[in-house]
Amino acid sequence: MLRKTLLVTALAGLVSTAAQASPFYLNPGFDGGFTPDGNTVTASISELGFTGTYATSFYFGNPSVAGTTVIDTNVASVMAANGFTAGAHTNILGTPVDNGNLSPNGQFFNPPKPAGVNIDALNAQGGSADLEGFVDGVSVPYGLFGGITWGLTYDYVLNGITTGTGVNYTSGYFNLYFENGGASQQVLRINVTGSSLTVANLVVNGTVSFDFDGNGTDDAAGNSFIQNLFNDSESGKSFYDIWLADPLAQTIAFRLDTNVDPAIPTAEQLVCGFADALAANCQSPLIRQTSLDGSATFHVPEPGSLALLGLGLAGIGFAGRRRKN
Repeated sequence: MLRKTLLVTALAGLVSTAAQASPFYLNPGFDGGFTPDGNTVTASISELGFTGTYATSFYFGNPSVAGTTVIDTNVASVMAANGFTAGAHTNILGTPVDNGNLSPNGQFFNPPKPAGVNIDALNAQGGSADLEGFVDGVSVPYGLFGGITWGLTYDYVLNGITTGTGVNYTSGYFNLYFENGGASQQVLRINVTGSSLTVANLVVNGTVSFDFDGNGTDDAAGNSFIQNLFNDSESGKSFYDIWLADPLAQTIAFRLDTNVDPAIPTAEQLVCGFADALAANCQSPLIRQTSLDGSATFHVPEPGSLALLGLGLAGIGFAGRRRKN
């Protein structure tokens, strides 16, 4: 009984800590903006904000029936492979598709870049304006108007199943990219670990990784820019160094809060995959396109918390072995 109590207490402490956002700062490596301030780092940031993100969902069956496979993505190649085509569409009722505020005339779009895939706010603690030239995620020429400017964009693939009232996402990824007018440079990967849905609010959880392609390698090795871009404000350590200390530990947690309205699409929003057709002749998957607003936060456990958890679990394991002996 004592062993179970210790385990529950240790895990509960870890879960409650992981729900809290940790402040972080970014180091783009230059003294940016139109008023140089003598350093290369942003103010301490509480969260990343995004609005008007183009989000496309693919339902391999009836969305209102629990157990239907779902893919959510803004990656053009994944969208095309699942039957998405841009342009005007009719829904499964035979009327122009209603995709909310994205278009008044029933259009589907490939997400415009960077506007449809961008981080458009660095929400700095205390409202600081020191963001080293961050400009709404828009890719602009480096040094435009005499000031160094940059932004962040992202792509994602979420895999899940319907629950009857929404979708439970169990795997997938978010990739973050640095933009300064040249080629996009990936700087972070989030591996999705789960999700929760309440009314129209969706929370997606994940962990930070620098294994960008998921093949078990360090894809930031030798790249000091990527290694030093994201940093924990409290410890001063980079996300990369924290991850590198134990790549399998999933130390840095990620939380994305966004809106899904409605959680289950209506018939007016659904289009048949690969070709427009009425429901009787519809080909799988069914497709919905909408827009999302929300925020993303990170959590880096305090070193003391990790040490205590490790000691607690080690003690539990020792107690179990001693009882067996």
